[in-house]
Amino acid sequence: MAEAKTRDATIVDVKSQGRSIPKATVSVLLLTALGTGMGFVSPSIADTLQRTPGALSAGQWWRLITPIFINPEGWRQIAFNFLGIAVVGAIVERILGSRRWLILYFVGGLVGELAGFAWQPTGAGSSVAGCGLLGALALWLLRIPLLQARIGGAVILGGAVVLIGMQNLHGPPLLVGACLAAVMLRDKKDDSQ
Repeated sequence: MAEAKTRDATIVDVKSQGRSIPKATVSVLLLTALGTGMGFVSPSIADTLQRTPGALSAGQWWRLITPIFINPEGWRQIAFNFLGIAVVGAIVERILGSRRWLILYFVGGLVGELAGFAWQPTGAGSSVAGCGLLGALALWLLRIPLLQARIGGAVILGGAVVLIGMQNLHGPPLLVGACLAAVMLRDKKDDSQ
């Protein structure tokens, strides 16, 4: 009974936070739009920021995070990644706040890029960082006392395991996002008591 009240309180807390602008979501999308636009204007910028084989051994450490600020594959990648981050990002920011959102986004991006260097050495895109947010949302869904929400969260996390089995760079940030959210939601519960 107490557990259900706590979960219900979490849902109410999210609803009661109003309709303020999700600042972290909007800020990161603007930075990514700027980086992506610059990459289209000057393809050498995209080449400098994306994941490439041998970049880390050549001392180009920035390539661990800069690939999440460009989407060089065209409009389909831009539309999918921006829409996904806008929707999932706004929800996660409302649940966990801007500071935790930024942690999820950048740790998810870093983990995704590390997996990318191992499994897909060339590329770029913000989807791996967005997967960190989606993993957090999946964990939050598992905590809601509605069967549909729990099934949705389980499907997302099950998909992460399948993606890892396929050596797809989106699987690791999904799981890392869920693990971070477990800690963050526990800490948030402790803060509210």
